[in-house]
Amino acid sequence: MRSLQVLIHQARPFHQIPLHQAFNAQGVFNVRLSDDLVNTTACLGRERAVDVLVLDHGMPEPSALSLLQHLQAQPAPRALLFVGQVDDKRQDMALEARRRGFRVVGELPWPVSTVALEKALARL
Repeated sequence: MRSLQVLIHQARPFHQIPLHQAFNAQGVFNVRLSDDLVNTTACLGRERAVDVLVLDHGMPEPSALSLLQHLQAQPAPRALLFVGQVDDKRQDMALEARRRGFRVVGELPWPVSTVALEKALARL
């Protein structure tokens, strides 16, 4: 199996490290972190394709919609993985991503379980 390329878009540094460690625990070491949309879209536009883009359910709705729109205009990651909980006051971005044709391999609540992450990665 080839090595997965993971990009974690997470504005909260205290969530970035546990996510990175959870992927490392699964044997996935090609993990990049991004805390803003400009950097995330730049990472997505690089030569090496992203297999899994990790997004937070708690990201601001305009940013999430903008990112999904950007993903539709270029080669998208093989899969999206959402972490955190859906807020009643926000649109469910995983549902919106599915509606737009993206492959969502999981929605994992905080704190992220390595067992749940393993199952989500198995869907790839």
